[in-house]
Amino acid sequence: MTLAAYFTQQGYRLRHPELPVMHVGSTVRNIMLPMELCQILPGQALNKKHPDECTAQIIKRAATDAPTRKRKIMELRDQISYSNCPIIKEFGIGVGKDFEVIDGRIIAPPLIEYKNRRTVLPEHGQWSGDNEGFITSNQRELRWIILNLDSYNTRQSDVDSFGNNVFNESRKKGMQLEPFSMQNNYYEPRNTRMNMKQLETELENSLGYFKKQQLDFVIVVIPGIGDHYSRLKQKAELVVGVLTSCVKGNTVKNTRSPLTVVNNILLKINGKTNGTNHVVQSPDPKIPLIKKRIMFVGADVTHPSPEQSTIPSVVGVVASFDRNGFRYKPHFQLQDPKEEMIHGLEAIMQTMLNNYKNKNNQQLPEMILYYRDGVSDGQFSQVLDIELNAINRAVAAMNPPSKINVTFVVVQKRHHTRFFPGPKCPKEVRNQNVPPGTIVDRYITTPKHFQFFLTSHIAVQGVAKPSKYTVLHDDEQWDPDRLQAITYALCHMYARCNRSVSYPAPTYYAHWAAARGKVYIQGRTLNMAELDRENSLLRIRPEIIEERSMFFI
Repeated sequence: MTLAAYFTQQGYRLRHPELPVMHVGSTVRNIMLPMELCQILPGQALNKKHPDECTAQIIKRAATDAPTRKRKIMELRDQISYSNCPIIKEFGIGVGKDFEVIDGRIIAPPLIEYKNRRTVLPEHGQWSGDNEGFITSNQRELRWIILNLDSYNTRQSDVDSFGNNVFNESRKKGMQLEPFSMQNNYYEPRNTRMNMKQLETELENSLGYFKKQQLDFVIVVIPGIGDHYSRLKQKAELVVGVLTSCVKGNTVKNTRSPLTVVNNILLKINGKTNGTNHVVQSPDPKIPLIKKRIMFVGADVTHPSPEQSTIPSVVGVVASFDRNGFRYKPHFQLQDPKEEMIHGLEAIMQTMLNNYKNKNNQQLPEMILYYRDGVSDGQFSQVLDIELNAINRAVAAMNPPSKINVTFVVVQKRHHTRFFPGPKCPKEVRNQNVPPGTIVDRYITTPKHFQFFLTSHIAVQGVAKPSKYTVLHDDEQWDPDRLQAITYALCHMYARCNRSVSYPAPTYYAHWAAARGKVYIQGRTLNMAELDRENSLLRIRPEIIEERSMFFI
């Protein structure tokens, strides 16, 4: 019996029998009710991941400039009336009538160096590199093709214009690409409306053909909706071994700023094909930023949302292997859901140290600067006990034995600290935030560790959220100013854009490495009791992980 028939039998005729039903009560019991007979009580928290369109609306509505946010905070304080709360009075505490006034300072950004030692000074957290050549790029002409999986919406004329722009702009940057033509550098499937099963077959066949043709990379135009991205990356990186870079069809058709789109894509492609887009130099030539051989490491763990009981947490770890901290090797692995500590870190770090050694004339780094994202204050002692000890064991296992200093820094974004510029303080124009490079390292920091807040980016909208850095362990005994300067410089080393980002590049890359792991398991049924076996089945092809280690950016 259908639900509609049941309610008709009970004397109620459904007005909307075509709508889906509501699954209510326990998840293990099949209790279904018509939507029209249900009411949602106000004020309930959504204990699961918000839909993308809902998240977009939240961000849009919550984003206000700094003065507006400051005013709203004070209005809420007055409405709540903390001073009249008997419970607060019982504890002998209170809430101030105004914002805390603290000292901060603005540190200078690094110089951005391009080809032929040309330098650019960032302004307001960004710079133009459109007319600058990359530091290094491929030494031979790269063979490439555009695969159009969105041919139903993206016309060949759009791709033709886009492809020619890619080639022309690449020449300006010193890259060597095969000249573009629709005849030689374009492919689209005959069937433009494939289901996912057909898509996987088409992808494997097409990518296999491209590999036989010895193409160096494939730009893939994908629709704005659907699961094309994850299916493509699974086939390209786990099955076939072809380097890809994705772009949405609507982006290809962008007519307002087509060259900006193309230049951003070239930033990714040059990084993926073992190039170096730019490096950073100290604003003071007498004080170099990097004096020693440093291996920059980023580490993060992404977790499933509360309702995703059959999805594991994914670890992402990256480590640099060049002297400038631009190129990184990634690692991802699955582990038990909600587990924040990285297990197996000793083996991961041994791999990273050996990779550094192989890329640097058999020399190991003199120090490791480890940026760890996602750890709460209550986990500091645990992360030191597990992860710092794992790093030290990895160092001790190196042959020949070497003294490598380790500095362990926790990076936190999940906090409620915001800075508003005072009346005489400089501020950025768009949202009236404190300018990039703003450092606060006293008054509101813990006395137990060296800690500082750094606003390193321009907020696209709303109030900029500073990153909080806590140094839990420091063999190197960094001068505070130098550690802050190199941390800020690393925020300018993110390969995907010409702007400083909100936390250091290795931390960002660790997030992307973990995100790639999530992409690989999308649509797969996993045995949660045998995650070691599942990890062994998710092997990235050696021609990708060994030869194109920045494939994940």
